[in-house]
Amino acid sequence: MKMDKRSALKQGQIDILETLYKYRFGSRQLLADSLGIKSGSNLFEKLNVLMKHGFVARLYDKSYKLRGVPAAYYLTPKGLRQLQLIHGSERVTDAIIKASYRDKVVSQSFVNHVVDVYSCTNKLQHQYPPLKVFLRREMALYSYFPANPPDVFLSLKTNGGLQRFFFDVVSKDAPPSAINRRLVNYMEFFDEGGWDETGSDLPKLLFLLENPAAENRLRRAAHAVRSRFNLDDEIEIYTATTEGLLGEDSAIWSNIDEPGELLSLDEL
Repeated sequence: MKMDKRSALKQGQIDILETLYKYRFGSRQLLADSLGIKSGSNLFEKLNVLMKHGFVARLYDKSYKLRGVPAAYYLTPKGLRQLQLIHGSERVTDAIIKASYRDKVVSQSFVNHVVDVYSCTNKLQHQYPPLKVFLRREMALYSYFPANPPDVFLSLKTNGGLQRFFFDVVSKDAPPSAINRRLVNYMEFFDEGGWDETGSDLPKLLFLLENPAAENRLRRAAHAVRSRFNLDDEIEIYTATTEGLLGEDSAIWSNIDEPGELLSLDEL
């Protein structure tokens, strides 16, 4: 069966392609969660059909099972070209398709990070249904994001107006130099007016850390870097831990200037 026209794909299959396009890598459980598909559904069969026709591939070997790591699904260049037929080359660009050839050989640590980000955004969207989530492939289409963008751009409508956030999940093995470089890149971007063309307030920075010790280290680094650029009064930076995000309480974010007070995302 040839599947090269939109009419050949069912909406449920297109939804899977679009979700994998957005997040880049995802497990079956995460796909089911973000698509609102109940367990025991035919998602597994749908993925197998999409893999059979070359639209989707997966990273998996026997060691995954031993380590309790789920298979990671991703779009092939053929799958991206299929979406390009549906949405046009302005959204699914040739550059994105070209870059996707690397997906089958990226490091396991990179895949783990992307899947962790996906899991965290799912959790946040359950907590805040109005939350809009934009991943790196989407940010790449706009000139007003940093060249090295955050893991996620979040937009949340609250009583105080529209709140915008740069959200990063800091891996437990991230070296201090990488964290410092990320902070410097943000401060340079804002200091040089990179966000000015949006005509909106500067986004708040959110960092999710593995544990309180890592959280404290980032706070110290963030204070130092922000002060170096004289942006103390302009850039708000908040931290939280993975354990906090996975808990029941939504008040998990603390301002680096007032670490003792915990706030929910819509209170920032």
